Formats: sequence, C-alpha cells, structure tokens
Amino acid sequence: MKKSFLNLGVCSVALLALNTACETSNGGTEEPEPEEVKVNYVMSLRALDGNDESADYLLTVDDLMTGEISAQGRGEELVGWNYFKKYGDTYFAFGYDLNECVGYRITDGELLQEGKFVFERFDVMNDLDGDNFMAIGAPWGGGSYDCQLQVVNVENIEITENVKHPIYVSYDADGNQMNAWPTSSYLDNGKLYVSFYPLNGTTWETPNTDTAYVSVYSYPEMEYLKTMKDARTGPIGYYGGQPCIVEDESGNHYTFSSGAQSAGFSQATKPSVILKINAGSDEFDQNYFFDVEASGYKVTSAEYLGNGKVIANVIANDLDAQAAAVNTWALFSEVTPLLNTAIIDLNAQTVTIVQDVPQHGGQYATPFLVEDGKAYISVNNGTEAYVYQVDAATATAVRGAKLIGNQFQGLFVGNK
Repeated sequence: MKKSFLNLGVCSVALLALNTACETSNGGTEEPEPEEVKVNYVMSLRALDGNDESADYLLTVDDLMTGEISAQGRGEELVGWNYFKKYGDTYFAFGYDLNECVGYRITDGELLQEGKFVFERFDVMNDLDGDNFMAIGAPWGGGSYDCQLQVVNVENIEITENVKHPIYVSYDADGNQMNAWPTSSYLDNGKLYVSFYPLNGTTWETPNTDTAYVSVYSYPEMEYLKTMKDARTGPIGYYGGQPCIVEDESGNHYTFSSGAQSAGFSQATKPSVILKINAGSDEFDQNYFFDVEASGYKVTSAEYLGNGKVIANVIANDLDAQAAAVNTWALFSEVTPLLNTAIIDLNAQTVTIVQDVPQHGGQYATPFLVEDGKAYISVNNGTEAYVYQVDAATATAVRGAKLIGNQFQGLFVGNK
C-alpha cells in the first residue's frame, strides 16, 4: 500500500531571521493540516494465493478501466471465504472460516482494521438507517426454525441486538416442518420487511415454490406483525443471491423471483416475476405484475440504477433447465458462463440484453457498484475476468481492467 505525503514548506520570514518556523501573531508555531489521502475505490478481489488456493484480498484501487488489478504484494489478505459490504465509511468483511466480522476504514490512504467481533450466523446483510445494518442468521441444518435478527452498529462495529424469530412456519406435503431461509430485508415506515423461502434444512429440497413471501416486523422492537404472500410467482431471491429487492426514488420496492432451478431450487413451479410493494404498504401491489420469463430469461439478481431501470443478471430459460439437470447449484460457478447482463425497465416492463458483456459465471451475493448512472460489474467468461462498465441509458458496456483472479466479490466507492 502506498502512502502520499504532503511536503510542507516553511513560511518566508524577515531578512536575517534565525527561526525557520511560521510564526503566528502571538509568537506560536502553526503548521498547515495535511491533506487527506484520497482513495477512489475499495475492492475485495478473489485471487489465488501462493498455494494456488482461492484467497480473498481487500485492496484500494485507483482505476477500474485500464491495466490490471492484482493483489500481489499489496492489500489485506483475509482468512478463508468472505462476504463484503460497505455501510457508512466502514468496509466490512464477513469471514466464514472464523465466523468473524472485521471492519476497515481508510486512514492516510490505507485500509486499517478498526474493530471486529465474532458472530454465530450472518447470511443476509442489509442497511437499516445509515448508523446500523441488519444481519440475519439463517437456520442451518434443520432442527432449529429460528432466524437471528441482528442489529449491528456501524460506528462501534458491534452487535447491539439479537432477536430470534421463526420467520414463518410451514410444512411440506408429508408434514415435515420447513425452515424459512431469508434472502433480503429493508426498513420502511417503522417496519422491517424480510423476504424468505421455505426449504428443508437437512436436504435443501424446496417442495413449496408456489408463493412469494415477505414477513413484516415492527422496528426497532422487531415484533412479528404479519407475513405477506403472493401466489402469482415463487420465492423472492435464493440462497446467497442478494440483491433481490430494490428501491426506487419514491420509496417503492420491487422484488425479484428467479424461478431458476440452477439457483439451488429442487423445483420451479411459477415463472420468474417482478412484484411491487408500494412505499409504506405491507401488501403486494396487485396492479403490478412483470413476467420477466415471458422475455425468454429469468432474473437472478439486480441493482437499481435510477429512472425506473435496473441492471440485472439473467439466465435464458432453456439454459437454466439444461444447467439444473447437471447441477442444481450451477448458477454459482464463477467460471461457468451461464448469465447475461440486462437492463430491465421496471416501468415499461422490458428486458434488454447488454450485448457488449459476454456470458459469464455467477457469484454469491452478486456485487454491483452504481456510480453516476453507470454500473461496474465483475465478469468471468470462463477463462479470464474483467471489470465491465455498463451504461444504463444505452444498454451498452465497455470492458475495463483485467482482474488477476476469478472475480471481485465486492466493489465500493472510497473516500474520493
């Protein structure tokens, strides 16, 4: 990591004066404040370590569009496999080997560790109010049906509240109780909304895929209020598939149901659809129904760009079926090119494939960076990986820097 230093000169003094410091009116010494070292971007790069094993690195990046981005000889090597998020001015790495959350901030152009804590389960992370974020721990392996709704304070880098709830109680046709797997959350008008889908926590089978579910809680009390249901489509999101809910300028939320068997579902009984929850409402808008699958594609994850448009990963309907026949989790392979990049217009209900972006592999917790009407995405075409800059207005893209690694797993604006 490189540091830039400001060379500080001395003020001019009277002829033949012996002191060389800058004198204030009362005889004291005053030096100008050093300028803050600017960092354009912070990236988590999934690269290879010296043993040809996958390793996550957190590093600062000046330029996304030219040259190569490598972690060699720089950056912070992290332990094991991680998710990444940014809240406020803090960059969080959620490590799953040690079940440890580490927070970093930029100081003098470097990423410095500011705090850490151990967690039991963190599976879905979403912003709450700028000062706190929600980290939901899902019930793994069956036997427990509670989810942990955990409030994490950004400044202090600590869990301040942990409430356990069975998000929803449901059963399969044989009477076996299902786990409720969380996929996203958001805060609106004093209520916490949590999307989820039922699955068998032991076998990972999904026998109930005919309804979209969102449970609603009071906030900050986190008392259960109700569960919203809509049988026009299937589950919202999927395991490790954030983001699957976006918010527009008016505070309306749009939910994305993939209907993709290659995303870990043992069956898909409803089409891939986008639904709408109006600002302040705790019901789905029955007047809004966007059948994405009718376009020939299923939407897997998306991020809001502005003016009713989102950038999304989509998979062709027939390709999803072919991939799922080989591997139910095929969508997560970053080196298996199954996905296309698309611009989806939520108002006009259109899907436009960005032809400049090649088919590419999937990712856990798909990272999108939206900046000035453009989105930066990680694209691995099966042999090499690049940053791509996508223009929402024209549905075009430009290939940027080469990634010396499989993908970036997170990309965030720095302190520029």
